[in-house]
Amino acid sequence: MSAPSARNKAKDHRPKVISFRTALDGLNIAASQSVLWPCHAFNISIPQKKKSGLNVFEETVLKITEIESGDTEKIALLTCLENELVAFIQNRLNQLGLLNDRYELSEHGQELLNEWQNKSDGNLEYTVATVFVDLLSGKLLPYVSTEQLSYKKITRIGDNGFIDFLINPTNEKSRVSARQIRPSKDSFWKAVPDSNGIIRAIREFKKKYKRHALLNQGVDQYPPPVPMAEAISLHENPELVYLHCNVLIQIGNSDLLVTDGCGFGFSESFANYLTSQDWKWVIDLKNKGVIDRLSSDQNNEEVEDESSAADGLKKYPRIARPLRRAQEYLSDAEKIEVNSSNDEQEFVRLSGLAVVAFYEAIEWALRFVVSDNPVIHWERLFSSQSYRENDKILRSFATKIGFDVSDSVKALLQVKPGKIRAVDRGVSEMQPLLALAIAGAINYPNHPLNHLAIEDSGCLSFINALKEVRDPVSHGSSTDVELSRETLEGYRDRTTRLIQSLIPDITEDAYTAKTKQERDIDQVRLKARIELDKSLGLGFVQAVSPSLREELVKVTILSQSKKLSEEQKKLYVFTLASIMQLSLLEVAKDRRSSVKNGTNMRDEAIEKVVQSGFYPAPDAIPKQISTVNTKRLYRAVQGSSITLGAHLLGIFLLGSESELIELQKSDPSFVEFIDKLLMLRGHNEPLSHYSKNSIDDLMTYKNHAFKAIKIISEVF
Repeated sequence: MSAPSARNKAKDHRPKVISFRTALDGLNIAASQSVLWPCHAFNISIPQKKKSGLNVFEETVLKITEIESGDTEKIALLTCLENELVAFIQNRLNQLGLLNDRYELSEHGQELLNEWQNKSDGNLEYTVATVFVDLLSGKLLPYVSTEQLSYKKITRIGDNGFIDFLINPTNEKSRVSARQIRPSKDSFWKAVPDSNGIIRAIREFKKKYKRHALLNQGVDQYPPPVPMAEAISLHENPELVYLHCNVLIQIGNSDLLVTDGCGFGFSESFANYLTSQDWKWVIDLKNKGVIDRLSSDQNNEEVEDESSAADGLKKYPRIARPLRRAQEYLSDAEKIEVNSSNDEQEFVRLSGLAVVAFYEAIEWALRFVVSDNPVIHWERLFSSQSYRENDKILRSFATKIGFDVSDSVKALLQVKPGKIRAVDRGVSEMQPLLALAIAGAINYPNHPLNHLAIEDSGCLSFINALKEVRDPVSHGSSTDVELSRETLEGYRDRTTRLIQSLIPDITEDAYTAKTKQERDIDQVRLKARIELDKSLGLGFVQAVSPSLREELVKVTILSQSKKLSEEQKKLYVFTLASIMQLSLLEVAKDRRSSVKNGTNMRDEAIEKVVQSGFYPAPDAIPKQISTVNTKRLYRAVQGSSITLGAHLLGIFLLGSESELIELQKSDPSFVEFIDKLLMLRGHNEPLSHYSKNSIDDLMTYKNHAFKAIKIISEVF
């Protein structure tokens, strides 16, 4: 009996979802939505230095063996290592075939040394990495993954465009429901990155990585080295994948934030694309951000990191956490009445932990300072010279800035080059952070450290005092420094002042645990922006100039009031006139070189008004339009912001015949409406002039203005 024929396994057509961990600390998130962003994943091969598999001691012994043969005692003397340790290393190198039985260099060992010395191609190996092309923009993302891609387990594909998947395949609670952004036929399916583009992406990624690693913990996606363009090999058969991104709305802010899908911050490109699409769900997401009152125990269920939710209202949660932790230790220590050795030990333990927390908070504050004030030149210099040379420079700089540099801070400024290099990988400690901050203060007069030197010139000694307690406690030992309650309170107050000098907008109540209270939130602008998005379209509002957008928000806020004062009615009219003028100005800016100066410019514009069908004859055109100053008209068509009347005639000079006819068909009363606004605005009129307009009248004018600016953007 023959065996049954094996059926080919059906191809899995489910979307391939990639989700990197994203830190969202410090954001006041009001609403969020997970989305899946379509990308093409390209595999590339890039060269990197071959890993020898030897540690630094083994490499050193191997190199010295070439000179001193297998003399264990001599090698121990040169390396300052114990004889037994050198013998142990020699035995391991023998097992690896790099030394023979007499601990002399073997043929294989000599070949390895030659590779190191000659830096030949044999010392290189090729590694596979992945780059991503955004299918919606055709751009290469500033990220390179050297790890094998891991796809998330999909649990459900809904009919409404949502896909459910598990962040952790073994934890049902890690389920995420994400909206799939589908690529269209017009997407950049054929976009293929070139070698130079990949190099730029690696360089951008290195910059993003450095800042991100400095301000976050546990970042393990290291950027690869930058190769030569000709050394990059691209596999041109990409795979369609979806990056898990978060679309966020912050409390009281109408701007979309979209994470980059790679775990390294936000993508302006992704946010711009979403706002350009006029999707209803984006506006609905903004609506979710509008809340009348905020309870402090609200949290964001989309954020995985529970500690992030706990610190949701803090702008600098990384600093706030250790400060609150320190206060908890101090509060517990204050309750102890030292009547026995056990009580004393507990007081010492809590005091030490409080100092560790103070030290950590200052470290995080310096991370922000260094991140915001990079000094690449000094970083390279400090990482290439000895700690003694670094100490000499830093002492000189610190003195110039205004710090007291006594012998007690000597160890603080003796920064080893390896610690400076570690900052690149996000492994930053107090010493290298201080070094880079001091160097930055020399370069920039407004650097926070210059302010700190004025406020607390002896802070280096204070930080060193904290360090003397922190170091043994952090390594599990007890401190020999006696800390009284008064000393600890002084440490707390000085730490607070120090951090506030470095970061002035840090919350003053950083030690205060959150209490369950409610507070009012002024979200008038957010509500107005959402109303604008609904009436004019999300993409349109985002695309207009910031000045025009601000005027649109302003008039929308006024229109939401049930009662307006005379001053507010005046502002309403002036804002509408400003909206029309700014809209017409945008047309002039794009076409300003197409019209020459001349005394008959105004007559030509008036003739075009008639030819377009707005008025039957020049005499029918309102005087305040037909008598516009010719010099102002010329400046208007050159792109200068002049007067509303000048800009109105300006578009008749700048627009083509077909455009002007289309304008008349779309809004026959367009010119008449501008004339009405000019009359309403007047010239230095008393407030009573504006009080004649009812709220309904003003709303009618606003609706016409909104309609007109949309038409202008579509016609011209």
